[in-house]
This record gives sequence, structure tokens and C-alpha cells, in this order.
Amino acid sequence: MLRVVLMLMFCVQAVFGTSVRPLELRLVSSHLTVVVTHHQKPIAGIKIQVVPEGSTDPVLTSTTDAHGTVLADGLMAGRYFLTASHEEFDAGKEWIEVVAVPNAKAKKRLNIQWADWSYQTRRIAGTLTGLIRGNTGQPLMDIVHPNATVFSGVAITLKSAFSDDERHTISDSSGAFIIDDVPDGICILTIAGGMKSLYGDADVTRQVVDVTRSANRDSLPLQLKDTGSGVDFELANK
Repeated sequence: MLRVVLMLMFCVQAVFGTSVRPLELRLVSSHLTVVVTHHQKPIAGIKIQVVPEGSTDPVLTSTTDAHGTVLADGLMAGRYFLTASHEEFDAGKEWIEVVAVPNAKAKKRLNIQWADWSYQTRRIAGTLTGLIRGNTGQPLMDIVHPNATVFSGVAITLKSAFSDDERHTISDSSGAFIIDDVPDGICILTIAGGMKSLYGDADVTRQVVDVTRSANRDSLPLQLKDTGSGVDFELANK
């Protein structure tokens, strides 16, 4: 019975999506410094856009410098949406109001974290696993009692987040994959979709990965799951 309830929860998440952080209006100065960090370190190359409320045309488009900063200077009084993004990964949206007269409540600095949820690993290696319908011969019981499986022959691409360096591999018969000699840095891991699973056909998975020798793990055991926004690979123990 518990498994049936869990399956219904997965279906509800798929239909309605995951919860999102409600926007809170922030009062800011017309001389605003935006600072973007990644795991508490300043990060260069993140695109900042400021769009007036009710418009689609940005009044400011810039990228963070080596200190992770962008100066949004001279904004007219009014309300705006501010976004920070790179490689289609957003750091969320900030709702700001530029005050006409500076006051103590108006912030002069806005701190944003980009992809702090990324996976950290010492090397790019892992496995692709998941669940498929069982073979009881009864459709409902096939869902309640799924079978574990591995996904072989899946195309995997690893691209540096801030350069053109790109590497490719394919998962083997055990669902394992490895890309050797990847230098430390921020990468985008892309896993092809289309595989059949308990939750439907897999979507293309794109994930930010930090390759760093200080990471606690040296492999990425990835499992195909219903994430609420799609059927994607996530860490098996997440």
C-alpha cells in the first residue's frame, strides 16, 4: 500500500511540478553591486540581466568579472526582475525595487549563489541505474513491484562550463561510464534521454558537476528518477 501511495505522490509531482521559492520584494540602491558565488567562491562569466516589471526587454545585460561582480549602476526608480544564469542554469530570480531616495533599508549589494547544488567529485565516473516495470503479468502489480535495471549504450557528454573543451563517452553493458584525465573545474554533464523507466521515458539530463580533488566522492552513482519536473538522473542516495 505504501508503494502505491508513493507512486501517486510521484504522479502529483510530475503534474504540478516542484515548489518554488516565493519572490520577496527587495529594496535596493540605484548603485547596486551584484555578487555571484559558486560554493562560496566568486565566479566569473555569469550573465546578469535586469528587466523592468511588466516588460521583456532588459535594461541591463552583463557578465560577472573575476571577482564575481556586476555593477548595476544608474537604474531608474522602479521595480525590476534580476536574474543570474549560465548554460541555461539559473540562480533564481530576484524581485527588486530601486528606490528614488536612498534609505537605510535599500541594499547596495545583492548576493546570489549559482549552482551551489552541483555534484562534487574527484573524477568523472559512475553508473546509470533505474527501475522498470515488473513482469508479474498484471499492470498494477508491475508498477508496485518494479525491477532494477542498468542503462547501457547511453551517450554522455562532459563540457567545460567556461570553455569549449568537450568530451564524450557511452555507458557500458553494466551501465558504468568513465571520462579520464578531467582537470579540476566546473563542468556540464549531459546524459541522453529516451530510455524506458518505471516513470516513463527519460528526459535529457543536464547537471552541473565540480571536479575537485577535495571532493568527498570519486564516483557518481546516478539513478533515473521522477524528479517532479521530469524523468532525470540524480544521485542514487539523494
